[in-house]
Amino acid sequence: MFGIKNGKQYREQTSQKISWGHWFAFFNIILAVIIGSRYAFIIDWPHTFFGRSYFFISILGHFSFIVFAAYLLLIFPLSFIIKNERTFRGVTVIIATIGSTLLLVDAEVFSHFNLHLSSVVWNLLVNPENGELSRDWQIFFAPMPFILLIQMLFSRWSWYKLRSLERQKWSRWVGIFLTSAFIATHLIYAWADAFIYRPITMQKSNFPLSYPMTARTFLEKNGFLNKEEYENTLEQEGRADALLIDYPKRELTFAPSKAQPNILFITVSGLRYDAVTADKMPQLNRFADNATRFMNHYSSGNDNNAGTTGLFYGLNANYTDSLLNSKTPSVLVQKLQRDKYQFALFSATNFKESIFKQALFPMLKLTKTKTSNQSAVQNWLDFLTGDKMKQPWFGYLDLDLVQAMKARTFADSETEQAYYYEQLSELDSLLGKVFVRMEEQELLQNTLIVVTAEHGYSFQLGKDELRNYFARAQIQVPMIVHWNGLSARKEPKLSSHVDLLPALMTSVFKIENPISDYSQGHDLFNTQGRAAEWVFAANHRWNVIITPDGTQYHIDRRGNYQKYDRTYQKVSSDRPPLGLFLDAFNQSRSFTQK
Repeated sequence: MFGIKNGKQYREQTSQKISWGHWFAFFNIILAVIIGSRYAFIIDWPHTFFGRSYFFISILGHFSFIVFAAYLLLIFPLSFIIKNERTFRGVTVIIATIGSTLLLVDAEVFSHFNLHLSSVVWNLLVNPENGELSRDWQIFFAPMPFILLIQMLFSRWSWYKLRSLERQKWSRWVGIFLTSAFIATHLIYAWADAFIYRPITMQKSNFPLSYPMTARTFLEKNGFLNKEEYENTLEQEGRADALLIDYPKRELTFAPSKAQPNILFITVSGLRYDAVTADKMPQLNRFADNATRFMNHYSSGNDNNAGTTGLFYGLNANYTDSLLNSKTPSVLVQKLQRDKYQFALFSATNFKESIFKQALFPMLKLTKTKTSNQSAVQNWLDFLTGDKMKQPWFGYLDLDLVQAMKARTFADSETEQAYYYEQLSELDSLLGKVFVRMEEQELLQNTLIVVTAEHGYSFQLGKDELRNYFARAQIQVPMIVHWNGLSARKEPKLSSHVDLLPALMTSVFKIENPISDYSQGHDLFNTQGRAAEWVFAANHRWNVIITPDGTQYHIDRRGNYQKYDRTYQKVSSDRPPLGLFLDAFNQSRSFTQK
């Protein structure tokens, strides 16, 4: 009889704790939504009514799910384990206070780094090597006692008002509404993702622990979505979750300058850092001997669009999708147009990369040629024989090694390398014709010539493998600059594609703005300044920090971290370089619109 009575009492107490837990979870949903509303002031605010409506639906749906999931995983089991109701409520209050405080801190982290809390970011915040930073972040734990007090007061009040609360009929409708908001959040995002509705897809990473549903595979199987058209749209217009860009930050001003040199960019997609030697490319090597040659130079990314972003915009490649989506022009191209430069643009691939037509040169009629290096070079030589001397010109010769390599299948790495060197030899002969013609017409004296590559070339790797591949062979490239203002030498300092634009704007166009207004790089031509401690490469997923010795630190949008040595072998690293990460975080999103 006593055992039956105790069992009945245990069930009643457990039922009471479970019922109280529901109301306590509801209170914390409201608190989480209030704290989470700060993300609205951090992210890009959508410009459409539907996009703004989705934000309010998603904040209710997401945080109601997160809080209720935490209740089911943590609080609900404790209802059966902890018999004393005061102890149970005390443990619950502590858990809720920690969760609310972490949400508060996450919002501040997101406003600074555009990343949510992770083990790497947490280590950065409490980094004892940077005491000032650590003290700054400790301030955001100051509200913790106040949050604890609020949680305790509601805990006590709701416990004694539990019977009254249980009689409230509106609670069921609130539960249905929040559940509907959660379901709607994922269904709406799945639709927006399939049809690339950017005011919604750009909100993908707004909230911590947010993984909105996509339904592309289902729609493809049922004939509602054409995969090829979808991928082509993303390639042309940028990824659906691209953020808005603020570039340049201020209006640019320039000092008067009488000298207007011609400018020639020659890019060779697939030109490796170790390709320019006397035996492999004698013509280009001879030209490099009379120019400034940057020996430790990296592209801004591992594909053509990413490398072009660094060269023409002076920005890291994680802005490429934003540039494509917003069709933001390059400040370099705008300055050339303002100074009435004549444009001579020739490509071996007919400018097939989306950044050319979408953002860089949409206003210009790009010259179409046969898709080959020979035809592009011949068109350039024809331009040199025309009447071009009345005004300065900007030439862009976009050559390609990858196209020929991908057109063939190779049995092994040795065969692939042999064919690659054959292509180098042919390309070198073509470049030799360009240099000879310019020398014959005495153009070398008044022309700034840049020879580089959007990215290098890695043997025996397919397209899918290359997507997130950042070995030296893929991102370390030649950078050769011939100009009267520079001496002929080999420069060992670490440099990047994003450093070229500041050099041109400073040395050629006499810009008066600080570099931080329009670029994330340094002046490539300023060899007297302090050498860079690191450079940055990226794609839509990974941010890669590269140090002078070739060591790489990779961190993705979710805060996942990897370390690689100079040979691109993964290295165990329990203690990441937190100070380095802090500098990279501060720079990487400096042109994001907020």
